[in-house]
This record gives sequence, structure tokens and C-alpha cells, in this order.
Amino acid sequence: MSKINNVIICGLGGLGCICAAAIKDSNIANLKILLDEDRYRKYNNQPTFFNKKEYYFDYILPDETNFNADLVIIATKNDGLDFAITNIKNFVNDNTIIISLLNGINSEKEITKIYSPHNIITSFYIGHSCIRNNRNIFQDGIYEFVIGAENKSKEYALNSLSSFLKESNIKYKISNSIEEEYWKKFMINVGVNQLCAITGLTLKEIKKDTFLTKRLKDIIQEVKLIAQREGIKNYNKIYKEALYFLLEEIEDATPSMLQDIKAGRKTEVAIFAGEIIKLGQKHNIETPLNKEIYNKIKELEQMNN
Repeated sequence: MSKINNVIICGLGGLGCICAAAIKDSNIANLKILLDEDRYRKYNNQPTFFNKKEYYFDYILPDETNFNADLVIIATKNDGLDFAITNIKNFVNDNTIIISLLNGINSEKEITKIYSPHNIITSFYIGHSCIRNNRNIFQDGIYEFVIGAENKSKEYALNSLSSFLKESNIKYKISNSIEEEYWKKFMINVGVNQLCAITGLTLKEIKKDTFLTKRLKDIIQEVKLIAQREGIKNYNKIYKEALYFLLEEIEDATPSMLQDIKAGRKTEVAIFAGEIIKLGQKHNIETPLNKEIYNKIKELEQMNN
């Protein structure tokens, strides 16, 4: 099992900071943050604050050629994925492990169009939302990165990644049913992220309202129908677990999409409702609630501009 010594993180928002701060604190790897030139000029002499602790990270530009990454962590927003895929090329070799922490269900597919799939480990974040105010980021420690391999050919890379995350004190678990858990996270996001965004309410406030609680269930029901047509096993089980997590397991949440709306930022509605609408058309399934949500969030985005 190869030891991970050189790490690149693309994206220094909430999830990128969780990883970057832990790796920096553990001091077990040479960490670089990949930036474009505009962000490089902006960040290079400014600290990032994570949970009130000041961090100065080492930054790297895409055109540098003297750094070989053992691990690349892509933690951008979805609209930064193309930048990450294009600009990690100088740092990736045949043994580089790549993980994507992006929301949605397509980032790994996009990465495998350019890079060999045998070292791309499926992964996602589950936990309380990060609260971000410019370069001040807070996360309360309740989170987990879920990682897993769809087949045995990836076990070597999975084991190397697992050892690294453990040494870095990054909370994680290995899933033996990663595809099912991946879709469960997608159901959760399509439901809670979007409903909170269009209502302006937190999850706790939504659960106090009978109509909105039913609406949450119905939005996720549309995802369940899509999952069934996409060939996802145990789609009923996944649906029930997603609802249990939102209605029973977690008390409250202020999802990232609600934060984006309040801050006047562009949301990730394209990879949630937009993806469900697209897959609904593919499988001839009506998705009226996600169509309604998509239009409403686009209206809110326009009002913010």
C-alpha cells in the first residue's frame, strides 16, 4: 500500500477547508491548494479562518510542473468542476488517487472522461452544513466522508486513501454499498437543500409544518422513481432511510443552497432539480415538483443579481 505524501485540494470552501485544516494540523503530507490566478492573488497573502483558527496554506497554479500528487481532492462547487478536471492534469500520474466531494451524481463520471477510473474513489460528505462568511468558515465537527469502491480493482487505492484519512484525523467511513449510499445522499440533497432554499426556512422549521413535511417526502419520491429506472438497487430502502435521516435522525440543518440564496450566490439547482428533470425526460417520468422548484430558484437567483 502506497503512502500518500503529496496532496492537492481544488476548492477552499467548506469541505475543502475541513480537509485542508486537518491535513495541515496533522502535518503528514505536503499540501497544495490549486487556484486560478485571480484567487491566487486574492488568497496568497490572506489567512483563511476555519473554526476561528488562522491558516496560511500553500497555493499552486495550474501551469506549475514540479509537483506530483498522490491524492487530489476536488471540493469545488459544481461550476468549478471543469476548472478542476482541466487544471489538475500537470499533477496527476497513473497512481494518483482522485476523489470528488461535489454534490450531485455526475462528478465522478465527468472525471473518468479524462482520467483513468481505477484510482477514482467514490466519495461524498454527510453531516452538518459549513457556515461560510468570505474567508471565515465554521463547521461544528458533526460530519463524515463516506468512501467506497464499486469493484475489487479499486481496493488498493481505497486502502491507501483510508489510511491517509485516518492519519489526518478526517472523519470517514468505508461503505460496502457505496452506490446506494451515494443515491441516498442525492435524495437528501434534492429534498432538503431545495425546499429550504425556496421557503427560506431551516429543516427544523420545515418539520413543524405538516404541509411542508409532506412536500419534502413528495420531492424525494420523485428521486426514488428516477433511481428505480436508473437501476439502483434497494431504491425503496434508500428512500425510507433518506426520510428517516431528515425527519428523525437530524434535528436541524441550514443547507448550503439556503445559504447561497441568502448570500446572493448562484446555487447548485442544475445538479439537483435540473438533473431530476433531465432524467425524468429520459425515462418518461413526470417530475412536476422539481420543475416547480427549478423555476422558483432561478427566479430567486435573478432577484439576487
